[in-house]
Amino acid sequence: MNPLVRQVEQKTQDAQQNVKEFFDQVNHLLSWVPTPLEHMVAPIVLGMRLLSEKVAELWDHVGHLIEQWGDPDRLKQVGEQWVVQVGNVLGDVAGTLGLDKLRTTVEWEGRAARAYHAVVPAQPAGLTAVKDIANQLRTSLTSLANAIESFQMAMWFALGAFVVGAVGAIASACTVVGTPVGIAVLSGACGVAIALIGAAVLAMQSQLNTIEIEQMAIAQKVHDLGSDWAMPDTAAMADASATDGDGSDWRPGS
Repeated sequence: MNPLVRQVEQKTQDAQQNVKEFFDQVNHLLSWVPTPLEHMVAPIVLGMRLLSEKVAELWDHVGHLIEQWGDPDRLKQVGEQWVVQVGNVLGDVAGTLGLDKLRTTVEWEGRAARAYHAVVPAQPAGLTAVKDIANQLRTSLTSLANAIESFQMAMWFALGAFVVGAVGAIASACTVVGTPVGIAVLSGACGVAIALIGAAVLAMQSQLNTIEIEQMAIAQKVHDLGSDWAMPDTAAMADASATDGDGSDWRPGS
């Protein structure tokens, strides 16, 4: 598991434990209030009910997002594989396809040879285009991985702020008189955490929109490879056959 994900999940557990401790503490205090005086703590009971709803909203947000973390390490790994296993390999092949590196330019003459020579220079360009696409894929996948990590870090900060507020709330609610202050502190911490998480989601969505546009452009380039790739003049090259009814238009060098 990604270390940052472990930190976020640990921070979530700490926050949930703090909330449980706060509610247990307040409920214990309220249990000591005599029945004739229960009307005096009715605002506290109402405040706790509203706070419970707000906390549930926070956990709903956090739980939903944790289920869809993504795997930035895997994205970076796949991006690197595209470069190492595809881009670099094709780049090396492209470097061997120049006319100056092929013996056919010396030992093959005639119409078929000229047709072959005409298509060779375009092949390295095509392979280099695939290499460029592999590099662009790595860049795009790395950008996506970085966006996910930034989002996870924002979650960590949001939950950290909530934990600080929860600890303050527990300290404030050590008496019935201080409980309303504790409720207000914890409610405020919930609001701050929800706002921070919402801002992180919006920032993440903005980054995803940019990455989606990049990947659409990459997909179009992949599609265009088929139509842009230089194809040989097979009719002219076929004239090299010795069985086509006429004399061969090519001959090997001595």
